[in-house]
Amino acid sequence: MNNNEMQIVSEFLSDPSLATSIDLDSRWFDNQALGTFVEAINRLKGSNYTLEQVYREVRTINLMAGTLEEIEILASNANGGDVEQMAENVHADYLDRELAITAQNYALGRSIVDLDKLQRLTEERQEMALTRSDGNLQSAFVEFSQSLEQEPNIVETYKPIDDLLGGGVSGGKLIIVAGRPATGKTAFALNICEQMFEKNENVACDFFTLEMGQNELMTRLISKKTRINSMLFLKRNALSPENRKKAKIAYMDMLQRYDLKVYTSEFSKLNSIRAAIKKNHKRNKRYIAFVDYAGLITVTDSRKNERQVMNEVTRELKKLTTDLNITIFLLSQLSRAVEGRADGKPMLSDLKESGSLEQDANVVMLLSADKDKPEKICCDVAKNREGMTGTAPFVFNKKFMDFSIDFDIWRG
Repeated sequence: MNNNEMQIVSEFLSDPSLATSIDLDSRWFDNQALGTFVEAINRLKGSNYTLEQVYREVRTINLMAGTLEEIEILASNANGGDVEQMAENVHADYLDRELAITAQNYALGRSIVDLDKLQRLTEERQEMALTRSDGNLQSAFVEFSQSLEQEPNIVETYKPIDDLLGGGVSGGKLIIVAGRPATGKTAFALNICEQMFEKNENVACDFFTLEMGQNELMTRLISKKTRINSMLFLKRNALSPENRKKAKIAYMDMLQRYDLKVYTSEFSKLNSIRAAIKKNHKRNKRYIAFVDYAGLITVTDSRKNERQVMNEVTRELKKLTTDLNITIFLLSQLSRAVEGRADGKPMLSDLKESGSLEQDANVVMLLSADKDKPEKICCDVAKNREGMTGTAPFVFNKKFMDFSIDFDIWRG
């Protein structure tokens, strides 16, 4: 039996507080009985569980997994060792086993699923091998001093939003844009994207649209640029010769001036999105990615429930923003609870699967429409780790997919 596996289970059984401070996944365990104990502990996480409670939880998972006496013996073997290091060793052993199995499966079947899994496992194993910081501040001081001499790497968007974000959008941030249907989430993201290109130089954007085609998305920008009713693009022969010409010119102008890539449903897998972002951020420009939207992203492990999938999505996208110093806008739905509220104003708790979306985001923007004047859209910056919270008012002209500042409310 793996000594690391047995010892870490002993420590977790002896000290319930460890379950809330150290991540431990039952899948990491080669010994199935110990893995069942870990699954039971994770279900009880957050409570000051007793060994009897762990045993009862184990019985609900697998009647044959173990006895209370075995659990008590395991708990008695706790010695207060370096639990974090043990967890890391168990995780590393698991990844090595999975890499060997997946590499063999891929060699035999050349499956894309196995290739995706192999890539994910390899990256995860490489990240574990990185040398951890010793906590010394000397190198941090040098980095800080150099940053003071550099121009701030900020991308401007709409002035009301930029004021709340400290001047604009900067790298290292996961920004959630959430709203109910008909509040114009996709159009809002596209308008922000367009503002970035028009107000800044040296900008590159990727737009992952998981429920539209490339040209379906681009016609929204064309409609804004040309002031051609967006509904006319649904039926091409509804466009006059003059409007067809204007649309082509607008499209060609964006191709020439915007460093914009649009990815469709072929990139619905989290691994595909991560790979594209890792490749494309190297364009030596200020890079921003838009992902529309969170609920359509899939992960390799089909056994995960909706909440677990969302946890993985937000965790991995947030990690990308930090590792690559980029900004990612992640669009999301709000729950129906908003509609039952008298003022119709959304709250952070209205985020679907709100736990990880709210926790991992640097900024959360909640879109809502005025009940009496639905063209008036409120963008509420409800969470902002590095700046202010507040409201940015807009007018949404659906005919042209255009968001403009509502100057009747915002005075600057």
